[in-house]
Amino acid sequence: MERGESTIEFSVRTGDGPALSVRMRRLSLGWVADVAGVGAGPGVGRTARQALTAALLPLGNDATRALLADIGLLEPSAAVLALERTAHSA
Repeated sequence: MERGESTIEFSVRTGDGPALSVRMRRLSLGWVADVAGVGAGPGVGRTARQALTAALLPLGNDATRALLADIGLLEPSAAVLALERTAHSA
């Protein structure tokens, strides 16, 4: 996982499936999630989870639920929390 001033980059995977590269960007009023290989364009949401869910939905409901339940999202979730805290304290 890589983290910038307002971006987080990481990969998600379910089981033996291919890894999907994700780039999350914090905007002034929400988040944008780009998932490489999904091809439906970025997902936008008020929260990081909403944006990621929107970006993954073209994969189908079952795949989206499985990817969002992956324990591998723990580190990116902590990074989202840190970016949120920084934004609210500024």
